[in-house]
Amino acid sequence: MWAKWLLGQDASGNPAIRVRFSGVTCRTCPVRSFCTKSKTEPRELTFLPQVQHIALQTRRQTQQTPEWKATYNQRAGIESTHSQGIRRSGLRQSRYIGLKKTHMMQVFIACALNLVRLDAWLNDIPLAQTRSSRFKQLRSQLFEK
Repeated sequence: MWAKWLLGQDASGNPAIRVRFSGVTCRTCPVRSFCTKSKTEPRELTFLPQVQHIALQTRRQTQQTPEWKATYNQRAGIESTHSQGIRRSGLRQSRYIGLKKTHMMQVFIACALNLVRLDAWLNDIPLAQTRSSRFKQLRSQLFEK
């Protein structure tokens, strides 16, 4: 037997189809190193049910269109503001009980962030540079010389 097909779940608990190859077949395969990193266990694949797979592929194709990218850029622009609110002001959790007080806290945090950004703009403080990984920093040091 080459492989065993099992109905099961993926790591998130969603329905999935798992295929586990025979250990004997997998271990003697000449291209095993291209297929799996495991030294002893055979290759195992996980597939989504067909309806979910088609939905995923359709969504991925949609994400390649200019219209979707333009829409996503709006979200990307707010991410830094959201991050700043969380880091500076504890925006993730409300200090108050009740919707009205929580909303007031969020309005005050938004005003405070606007004031901080206005102060930075008036004092010509440049925007922070995007952080780069240690590996990228090392690569740039090696190739600049």
